[in-house]
Order: sequence, then C-alpha cells, then structure tokens
Amino acid sequence: MAADAPFLVLLVLHIGAIVAWMGGAALFVSVIIPSLSKMSPASRAEFIQSALPRYLGFITGSSILAIIAGLILYGYVTTQTTSSFALTGPGLVYIQAGAVLGLVVLIIALGILVPAGRKFISLTKQAPKPTAEASAQNPMAAQMAGLQKRMGIAGRLGVALLAIALILMVVGAST
Repeated sequence: MAADAPFLVLLVLHIGAIVAWMGGAALFVSVIIPSLSKMSPASRAEFIQSALPRYLGFITGSSILAIIAGLILYGYVTTQTTSSFALTGPGLVYIQAGAVLGLVVLIIALGILVPAGRKFISLTKQAPKPTAEASAQNPMAAQMAGLQKRMGIAGRLGVALLAIALILMVVGAST
C-alpha cells in the first residue's frame, strides 16, 4: 500500500528538521565549543559575533520545526486508523517517550542554550579589546567563561537526549 502525500510531507519535514537539529547540536559540542577555547581572544570575539547568532537561529528554527512537524505527524498517524501507518500498542509508547524527550531538549535549547548564547554574544560586543593579561582578571571574562560552559553542558545534554529520542522513535516506528 502506498503512503499518502500528507504523511510523506510531514515525515520528510520532521526527519529533515531532526537531522538538521541533531547535526547542528553535534557540530556545536564537537567543534564549536572546543574551538572557542583554543582561539585567540580577538578571533574568538569575531567568531562569536559573526557565527554564533546564525547558529542560534539555525538551532531555534530546526528544533521548532522538528517539534511542530512531529506533533502534526503524531496527530495525523494516530487519527488515521485505516492507514497502514497507524500506531498502536508498544510502538506508540516508544514514540510518545521519544516525543517527550524531544520536548525536553527543546526546553533546554530555548531555555538555556539560546539565552546563554545571546548573553555571550552581547558580552562579547561590550567587552573591551581583549588582551592576554587583562582577560584573566576581567569579571566579564569570567562571566563569559561561565556562559560558554553552560552552553557546552546544555549542548552535550541535548545531543545525548536527542540520540535517545531518535532510538525510541525508530524502535516505536518499527514495532
């Protein structure tokens, strides 16, 4: 039996947004955060001001699209009892658990990562020209280091929870 068009569109939107979200999160924790600590203060400031706003917009957009498309897809497949894609029994429980984890990660992203990133960008714009000896004693530098650490922790937690959510969704869709 062929899949119907609304199902396929929702599925492609949901999976595409999830791939973007997870890929962006993995890039953040494996490349961006570790690289920031190895950059010179001037390079770090320039990178934060130019790339981090785009990154935060990308993560915000892909995470919201993933959740919205997933919720609509969930509603679609749970109301289509005649479809071969209708979810029932144990598969539905796995899908629901994965959805809850996805919502938790969205809360982490929009409640911790994005605000910390915006504050980090703001402080970087306000900071005086960085020098090696001044940054060790600068309270703003300490605050920025704390924000960077918070973003790293939120990012790693998000990646781990998204991986678990992915596994739950795949198991749920295949049972």
